[in-house]
Amino acid sequence: MLNNKKPVKAIVYFDQKGFYPIRFSYDGIKIYIYTITYLWREDRGNRRIYRFSVISSEGPYVLEYHDDLKKWYCSRPRGW
Repeated sequence: MLNNKKPVKAIVYFDQKGFYPIRFSYDGIKIYIYTITYLWREDRGNRRIYRFSVISSEGPYVLEYHDDLKKWYCSRPRGW
């Protein structure tokens, strides 16, 4: 799980290989994703969590999608 994570709204691109966030927002701030540097999936029993390390218009973030809750969260990497 992310430390100090905030719930966000995300715009997502879907293709045959999966889904990828392209923009997210919180507190009225729209943040555009320039690149996904790493992505991984974590399975915890029936729970599946997708994580995306991204470089955005506001710097680096880690996005987390909880498949069971259908919710997105974001956090800044440590040191930011």
